[in-house]
Amino acid sequence: MELSGHGFSLNSLSIALLLLAILTLWIYKRQGRAKLPPGPWHIPFIGNAWELSADPDLRKSLRRLHQQYGDVYRLYMGPKLAVVISGYEAIKEVFVKRGGEFSDRPDSLATNLIGEKQGIASASGELWKEHRKFTLSTLRNFGFGKTSLEGKIQKEVTILLSEIEKQNEKPFRIQHIVQTSVSNVINAMIFGGHFNHNDTRFAKMMKMLDENFENNGPNTVVAFFPFLRFLPGDLFRIKKTLRNVKYVQGFIGELVDKHIENFDESKMEDFIDAFLLEMKNNRDQKDSTFTKKQLTKTVADLFVAGTETTTTTITWIVLYLAARPDIQARVFREINEIVGTESLPSLQDKRNLVYTEAFIMEVLRVCNIATISLPHTCTVDTTFRGFDIPKGTTLLPDIDSVLFDPKIWSDPEELRPERFINEEGTLLKPDEFIPFFTGRRNCVGESLARMELYLFITALVQRFEFLPPEGTTLDIKELDGVFGLTHKPKPFEIRAKLRKK
Repeated sequence: MELSGHGFSLNSLSIALLLLAILTLWIYKRQGRAKLPPGPWHIPFIGNAWELSADPDLRKSLRRLHQQYGDVYRLYMGPKLAVVISGYEAIKEVFVKRGGEFSDRPDSLATNLIGEKQGIASASGELWKEHRKFTLSTLRNFGFGKTSLEGKIQKEVTILLSEIEKQNEKPFRIQHIVQTSVSNVINAMIFGGHFNHNDTRFAKMMKMLDENFENNGPNTVVAFFPFLRFLPGDLFRIKKTLRNVKYVQGFIGELVDKHIENFDESKMEDFIDAFLLEMKNNRDQKDSTFTKKQLTKTVADLFVAGTETTTTTITWIVLYLAARPDIQARVFREINEIVGTESLPSLQDKRNLVYTEAFIMEVLRVCNIATISLPHTCTVDTTFRGFDIPKGTTLLPDIDSVLFDPKIWSDPEELRPERFINEEGTLLKPDEFIPFFTGRRNCVGESLARMELYLFITALVQRFEFLPPEGTTLDIKELDGVFGLTHKPKPFEIRAKLRKK
């Protein structure tokens, strides 16, 4: 499309840029009347993109900005205003004490285009409240967070141990083996399913999920400048991301259709069955939110959340075990003394495996899988600590500012499990330990994740000694991660040496 006249012409891209510039000026003019939090100088339309990309390690950029501007500061993501909330007290005040104002999701690429404002992760308001409550209640009925789930987890643990033993102590990449086993725990509750480690279609889906987590960085550019997704090619990988989402949701849609076909309300075997029953009970209500689309989105959210962060954490833990043989030896010694080697560690053993639990907590702190929690927005014009926060502003909770606060942890860069053990030898659980976030939007699967981490890690250390490939070493100070939607370790190989009984 072209417009011509008066000696100039504009193509569609130029028109889009012009309209966006006008919108940006209007936003700046509106916000200019507000007393916004301090922040770095920004380029109109471009914003502060370089501030967060100045260092490959996102945490370093956040720490620099936090030190310079304090606990509350502003950034512009393209033309959009964002306010970063840092430090435990500020995060607690905003997302716990004033959670009612700050619990919605902002309009964004992920919320609008991928999540379509449905499910749990992308939903807001009454829809989110209703389905978070239903989801938690239903999953608890199927063992979520209860000791009754222990047997299902240990079943997957046993399969994982067998798959690792097949590697014959040769170097291998552990992530995808762990991923399948972890995923099968949540799968059992969601749709009563189990995927084999050699299931090619399931492996393809997991690969697509991994790609989408890695694509988060390039996708973010399109989130700030939505018109870029219409450009030829796929420079920002958004088209690939959307294709992957379509495939994953198609896969999940087939599982839902199979449940619909075989639905029997006298047999509630998993989450999908329970949701379908709720759909039936609400079918005469025109405004019911229990729809097939909401079901598909919710299952996708649970599947991703129940797989990704736990898999990534276990992968980090194995890497640190190999890099710190002194810690690995101490963890094994404790497991051997308390549990032995004849049976798998159980939840009953947990209270006595203090150092092991402290080590898991310390890796959660140091690796900080979710450096910045998913974005929030405010539902009204409001103020915080003397600054105006206009309605619709994106709020970014900086979890790293809490988990690496030297005032809380004294030597935050050091991997030191002892910090979680008191003088009496019992486990410490500081309020500031928030790897799963806090407030109304804290991780739905926290109780499950903690149970899985404990049962998987204790069994892995009980059975194997993890070592770097022969002829190589691992320096704990050089264990860099990759920042996408989560903070993952760079691809690595490990050896799993079978322990002698």
